[in-house]
Amino acid sequence: MTFADMDRNQIEEHDIDPRACRALWCAVVEEQFQLAVSPKMADRPAEISAARRWFGTRDFFMACALAGVDGAWVLWGVRHHLALQGVA
Repeated sequence: MTFADMDRNQIEEHDIDPRACRALWCAVVEEQFQLAVSPKMADRPAEISAARRWFGTRDFFMACALAGVDGAWVLWGVRHHLALQGVA
């Protein structure tokens, strides 16, 4: 058995849909935004705090880059919303 035959569980590069990847990372940023700016009653305080701290981190900027959005602009918007709420 060749390595190519053993490695069949890997995703081929041509099988990856860039739009789906971008949508995934947009959903990650959006979920963190919703948790940070408008948490629900079921959200734990530690999760809300962690979401608010996530903005501006290296991981945040990586997620924005993968989503195809300007991280600095998103960060400004998040800080603006938090300031309006008196959180930041």
